[in-house]
Amino acid sequence: MKPNISRLVQAVMLSMALPAALSMPAQANQWQVNGFVGQGYVAADGSEFIVGEPGDTFDVTEAALHLSWRPDENLRLAGAARYRQWGNLDESGLSVDYLFAEYKFILEQGYLGARGGLFKSEAGFYTSTRDVSFTRPGIMLPQSVYSDYLRDALLHITGGELFGGHPVFDGSLEWHLTLGDAQTSDDLTRNVVGSEAFGRFDADGYWGADLEYQDDSLRLGLTYFDAKSRYQSHLGGPFADGSLRSKHWIVSAQYRVNFLEITSEYLHWDRYVGGVFVPPELGILEVRGYGYYLDVRGYLPGDVELFVRYDHQVLDESDPDGDKLVATGVPGYFGYAHDWTIGTRWLPTKDWMVAAEYHKIDGAAWVTPILLPNPAVQDEDWSLFAIEISYKFQW
Repeated sequence: MKPNISRLVQAVMLSMALPAALSMPAQANQWQVNGFVGQGYVAADGSEFIVGEPGDTFDVTEAALHLSWRPDENLRLAGAARYRQWGNLDESGLSVDYLFAEYKFILEQGYLGARGGLFKSEAGFYTSTRDVSFTRPGIMLPQSVYSDYLRDALLHITGGELFGGHPVFDGSLEWHLTLGDAQTSDDLTRNVVGSEAFGRFDADGYWGADLEYQDDSLRLGLTYFDAKSRYQSHLGGPFADGSLRSKHWIVSAQYRVNFLEITSEYLHWDRYVGGVFVPPELGILEVRGYGYYLDVRGYLPGDVELFVRYDHQVLDESDPDGDKLVATGVPGYFGYAHDWTIGTRWLPTKDWMVAAEYHKIDGAAWVTPILLPNPAVQDEDWSLFAIEISYKFQW
């Protein structure tokens, strides 16, 4: 497949043109404009995940422009435009990434604040920054905790949030309480059920809580969130009207000493499905699953990072080998995924980054479409290679 140069050019032009349009008269210390552009390439062997039928793709393009204005020390207005194409998981398009107003009360020790509008979820270490190549720990995040197929349902929240930060021991404790709706999209529908022609998901409520402690060498986190959505089927489709509810716990830990950094996160979920693919006589189906990863990273001279990661996911903890799936005609390897990754990142300058990684995977739990897996195009053992070049800017 040829590189999609026109989309990349559009992304670059967007990033360069919007600042001029948004540069209204203001004091320099009140405004902040920054963003990034990234172009990647992904090849897969034994799977069409991300790459589609050709087996590789250059349709891995990201660009974002972030604008923040502080009319005084307490009030902040922030917004961002985003362009994203992530192979066959995320169709290309320009959209609003976030748009909110925030007021922060400065305390004698720490702060309290509130924000409202469209903003990012704080679940785990990387959800709120997962779309910026410089702030995530690889081209692909660990799918056991940050699945790409559910990205839209868990990333953007429309609603309100209370937050705070306080000094504790030799570090700081930050917390967030969130209430609203998780954003849904055609990408979510397609990744879960296979096609928008069958119906679509719509948000039906979200609330969450996040707690994080950090000092010079240690970072600890605990997240809980409860997300609901409803499914409206189309006549003649394979699925019925229904509802989906997910309750997630994420426990996170990171330790850094000298040039070495060790990160691990564990996710446990309870999913409640009514209708959709569940016969009415069965009522609400509850499925419990889990995932975790361990990432060991070295920071070397010359702004080079090397990392090794093991990522493990089981969709149904009562069926870790996928035996129940076999009874439905689906191979058991769609019920789990074990991913070994080696990767590197290099920053030749402070504004440029080159990243590359190789994944060796056993199982296909995170291969789309989740409810209509296709064994004909998905092997049990498969691999994926990705490379990305990114540039960031600030005015």
